[in-house]
Amino acid sequence: MVIEKLPLPDEGTPTDAPPAYDALEPAASSTSPQLRSQVEKNAPPPSLSAQAAAASRQITKGNRTWWFAFGPSARTTREIKATVLALVRDLVKQPDLSGAPSILHSCAEACHAHGLSFPALLQEPAMEGHSPIYWAVIKRAADADGQDLVAALLALAAPLSEDSLSEIRLACLQNSDNTLFQRLRRSPAVAPLTGTDELLLGASVPPDAVDVQDVPGDEGAFVVHIRIPVFQRRMRVSGEVNMEFIARGRLWALSFLVLASSHDVRVPHQRHPPGTWLVALALLEHSPPTWIDSRLIIEEPADAPPAHPKPRPKPTISLRLTRPAQLTAPAYRGRRNDAIVVSLGDSLMANSLQYNGSSYLGADECLHARLEARLAKPDGAECIIC
Repeated sequence: MVIEKLPLPDEGTPTDAPPAYDALEPAASSTSPQLRSQVEKNAPPPSLSAQAAAASRQITKGNRTWWFAFGPSARTTREIKATVLALVRDLVKQPDLSGAPSILHSCAEACHAHGLSFPALLQEPAMEGHSPIYWAVIKRAADADGQDLVAALLALAAPLSEDSLSEIRLACLQNSDNTLFQRLRRSPAVAPLTGTDELLLGASVPPDAVDVQDVPGDEGAFVVHIRIPVFQRRMRVSGEVNMEFIARGRLWALSFLVLASSHDVRVPHQRHPPGTWLVALALLEHSPPTWIDSRLIIEEPADAPPAHPKPRPKPTISLRLTRPAQLTAPAYRGRRNDAIVVSLGDSLMANSLQYNGSSYLGADECLHARLEARLAKPDGAECIIC
């Protein structure tokens, strides 16, 4: 029996039939037209990489801009982490990106929402073996002001680990940027004051100042101008005033300290009695060894406390800091097993820095000193920088 093919009834498409193939849209089309239009309008800037841009969305809420680098596909912690690092990497590649604060704060909030530590991510060596903070310091323009990407990252990365602090030192050293290094040392995130110094100095006392000037020539000579507020009280109460600086491709520490005991780990192998006031010059980590011939000079300041009758001008204090062997950096971070150490008692005038009313301290109890140095083998000459 032959069954004739009857025409299908012309009743249209059933109401429960699936949509036609050409009517299908990407998954993103499930978003309302208004939100879809807003996302397209606020597309990521061209400076972002394809990896970061593919997962980024920017929306504006009030007068703040928020970046969401976490599209529907970013379902796992690993994907969230990868997207955050991609965005931060792009910020480091383009450190003048105007949207950096908004991007960083959105990344921080997203990490918090997904149980990730944003400070830990900023300190992770995930960019060619280094952290984003390291690269931000390396890429920083020499004339950048204080409100740059480095400051933005440090504000969100605290507390910093010892490894991160070491990387920041290394980056400043590789850039020979003592100006940035001094600014970072005034930051609580990088060099927080001890509890004792915080109480002593408070908010009204200006910070220590260290200014380095290279001397033209091939001998590696430099001059360091130092200002230390509240010098005597800090020595008596804290027992140490430590200055760090970058000069001639090396990290240096110039310290004034009171010997605590015959086994004081800050200055090992010393035979001075406890309570002796000392000055020490040492290399810090990342620094190659070097010969050093230097002199610490302290002159009577013009604003010394008045005395009656007015005394004759005091001679300049001059302490020679040198030795017949190269100075080396510590093998382990935080240790100073190699330093040039001189007692202030070796000079009658230098010893007077311990006494109330010393004419070598300014009216504001401030010590002004100058370190003149050259990276050369000592030759016995009196003049360091002639």
